[in-house]
Amino acid sequence: MTTNEIIQQNQELQLRYAKAINTITILERKLEKLQKENERLKDENRRLKRQNNILMRAIEIALTIRDREKQDLHLKKILQHLKNIEKSR
Repeated sequence: MTTNEIIQQNQELQLRYAKAINTITILERKLEKLQKENERLKDENRRLKRQNNILMRAIEIALTIRDREKQDLHLKKILQHLKNIEKSR
């Protein structure tokens, strides 16, 4: 191998190395962004599960109430409570 070939090969390797570093940086940023989105979705999932549990319990309670109007009132209060929680976020 001549000196010029070695220099050319070295330059090519440096270029490939720079591209690889750039790709790694881009992928690290994407990974960080996805991790943040994942945490946000986990928080939203926990919130929705909590709301679902509240609603299911409210329905169970409503089923024990004989008066239809009182059932409706109970469920409306629960729904309003959940809406107020959402507004405060």
